Amino acid sequence: MATKQATKWKEKGNAAFKQGDHAKAIEYYTYATEMDPKNPIFFTNRSTAYFKMEKYDKSLRDANKAIKLDAKWPKGYYRKGMVLMHEEKYQDALKDFQKALSLKPDSLAFEKAVADCKAMTMQNCTSGEILKMEGNDLFKSGEIEKAIQKYSSAIAACQDNAKENLIKADVYANRAACYRQLYNSKQVIDDCTAALVLNPNHVKALIRRGQALESTEKFKEALADFQQALIIAPGTPVCVQGAGRIRAALRREKANSSDQKL
Repeated sequence: MATKQATKWKEKGNAAFKQGDHAKAIEYYTYATEMDPKNPIFFTNRSTAYFKMEKYDKSLRDANKAIKLDAKWPKGYYRKGMVLMHEEKYQDALKDFQKALSLKPDSLAFEKAVADCKAMTMQNCTSGEILKMEGNDLFKSGEIEKAIQKYSSAIAACQDNAKENLIKADVYANRAACYRQLYNSKQVIDDCTAALVLNPNHVKALIRRGQALESTEKFKEALADFQQALIIAPGTPVCVQGAGRIRAALRREKANSSDQKL
């Protein structure tokens, strides 16, 4: 609950904002933040005024302050997204708009921002990239079979050139994540192998293939994948843990083999 003094300054700021006097609005919102420095509303209001004055760095600063004060305050993410979208950082902006919409699903403004940002994100994308993003959305919503179909379409849509081969590698790795959800280890291995042919340094493909190989008890091959991933991305926890598990499994195999010879 905002203090009475802070609310008074906010209302003055709102009035000045409506009159188009954004500088005066900022002054009043600043007084409100001083009276109640833990209220995110005043920071998002000031962020809006800064945005109108094209002071985007200050607008972003206030949006981040609002989010820090209250991670569930949707307007903080919305204001941040507006600045990022202006800076043509569409992927980052989309994440913030989607966060805002998840916190307030009935907001038409947030829904429109998501739609507008998606359109801008896709403006310079290839068909393969667009289909990949659509597959990602399906995967996040738990529609695994539909995500697989979308990723398959993305693979088919990618052209044979350096840029799109890297996209195709990502799509193969993403489709492998779907097959992992379905416990289809063979298809995980096949898709990750296809990804690694296109991009030998694809860490996620190495990790997912290593996990699938481990599940089929092909421990030496799995260990090799985790070790290669660690060379590319040293210290990655899932790789360190996976390599540790497999070394333990190989020691057990060796011990069991020795016991059988006795």
